[in-house]
Amino acid sequence: MLDALEEEGIRENTIIVVWGDHGWHLGEMGIWGKATNYEIATRVPLIFWTPEMNQRGKGTEALAELVDLYPTLCDLAGLSKPIHLAGKSLLPLLENPDAKGKQYAVSQFPNPALREWAANPLSLGMRKTFFGPLIEEVENRIKNQQGKRWNRNLFENHLMGYTLRSDRYRLVAWLDYRDMNSEPLFLELYDHKKDPQETRNLAGEFPAKVKELLKKLRMSGIGKRG
Repeated sequence: MLDALEEEGIRENTIIVVWGDHGWHLGEMGIWGKATNYEIATRVPLIFWTPEMNQRGKGTEALAELVDLYPTLCDLAGLSKPIHLAGKSLLPLLENPDAKGKQYAVSQFPNPALREWAANPLSLGMRKTFFGPLIEEVENRIKNQQGKRWNRNLFENHLMGYTLRSDRYRLVAWLDYRDMNSEPLFLELYDHKKDPQETRNLAGEFPAKVKELLKKLRMSGIGKRG
C-alpha cells in the first residue's frame, strides 16, 4: 500500500494510521482468545504518520483509546468534529509525545465465562456438544463464587465487564448493564507498578482506591459508548 501511494505521488499528502483492534491471550489467566477486559487484550498497536509530523519514530507513554482515532483524523485533515464523539484528539501528543495525555482509558466486554465458545448466549444445542462438560465446569466455579447471587439469565445476557486503566491501575467492574448504578457483582484491581501481568486482584485490599476508580468509571459515560 505504501508503495502504491509512492507510485501515485500522494504519499506526502496522506495520513497513515496503523492499529490493532485487540490483543490475544495465549493461556494467560486461563484464557485462550482475543477479547477480554485485561491488558493483554486491550493494549494494541497505534502508529500515526503524517506529512508534517515533527516527532517521527518517537513513542509516548500517554494513555489513548481507539475512539480517539476519529477526532484525531478530523484535526489532521482540517475537518470539523461532530459534537457527539466520545474520544479526544491525539494531535497534542503527535506534536509533543512527552505531553500529558488523558487520565484514563475505558473499555468494555461482556462476561466471557459463559460465552467464550462463541455462543451468545450459550444455546441448549451447544450444551449438548463436547463443550458441555467444560461449560458445566465453568458454571460451577461461578456458582461457588457468587453463591446466592448466581442467576443464569443475568450472567448470560446482562453482565458486562467495564474497565478503567489509569497510568498505574486497572479496575474491572462487572455490572448488570440494565442498571449502571447497581452494586458491582465483582471487582478487580491490578497494580501495574508491581504487577504488570495482572496476576493478583487487590480489590479487597484497597477499597478506597477501588471506590475512587469506580467513581471515575461511572463518570466516564460507560454504557453510552456502545
